[in-house]
Amino acid sequence: MFSRNRFFVPITLCALLFFPLSVFAQESKQSNGLYYASFRGQSSPSKELLATLERQALWEQESGNHNPTGLRLRFVKIDDQKTPEGVVAARYRIFAEGAAENKVFAFGSWTIGKTFTTESRDIYVNGQGLLMNHKPLPEQEMSLQDPDELVVQPVTVTAEPMRYALTPRDGQTQIFGTVVPHPLVADEQGCRLEVLLGEPAAKSVLFVIDGFPVKSRISLVLESEGKSMSQVVVTNQDGHAVLAAFPYITGKTQGSIKASAEGPNCLPSVVLPWGQADQPPAAAPAAPSAPAAATAPAH
Repeated sequence: MFSRNRFFVPITLCALLFFPLSVFAQESKQSNGLYYASFRGQSSPSKELLATLERQALWEQESGNHNPTGLRLRFVKIDDQKTPEGVVAARYRIFAEGAAENKVFAFGSWTIGKTFTTESRDIYVNGQGLLMNHKPLPEQEMSLQDPDELVVQPVTVTAEPMRYALTPRDGQTQIFGTVVPHPLVADEQGCRLEVLLGEPAAKSVLFVIDGFPVKSRISLVLESEGKSMSQVVVTNQDGHAVLAAFPYITGKTQGSIKASAEGPNCLPSVVLPWGQADQPPAAAPAAPSAPAAATAPAH
């Protein structure tokens, strides 16, 4: 007589080999459009942390009714130069194509783990959308690069985003943008998977998928130091979705997290180290408030 157990393992292996990952995936939780998931045994993320991650994931959409045409900041790399602290970092000029030329703007930035800060100086836009440090002269109106252009030089680590906002002093048409000087991205057959730091030392991360079938269920498999889970997200009308995850495993101070996203003809994956051996992860930052409309300049 044959034991039933003799047939269980082969059948299970066949299921794992021939069925897509989404069959075994769990539905991800959602918070205001952001998917999120925790490994078994982890505590749930706080409301404050989720609010911060939501703002990060939806940064370019934050302008709402103040940006009905969907304007975005565009970053163009100039070169790599040493900062005053001796760190080599990329410099960028910034464009806001479509922004009004006759307005005075405030410019602000948001670094992960910190609050949003606005610079005191006024910023202007020329006819090409190039951000300028003063009102463009007639001969500067159509410049694509200029000695008086606004230049940013964010010092970041791998997968760390730097977020910026351009806000008119009259409070209209807020424009947002993000630059990642050292991206960690996988592209495969038109499918794109990127990981972004949500907090310093990768205490939380955002997995961003693009180029997948629109309004489709996509399975993301996450692995971190012996823990694994499979989560389902649904792409929007642009084939885009974001999943927040929390790589830290109890009892470990460092490791790596791997994510794989299953598309119909692709399986891009990324691996990101997390943690620091000599210090604990940074505390969760509070979500910054939306950049307030600045008052008319007094300088």
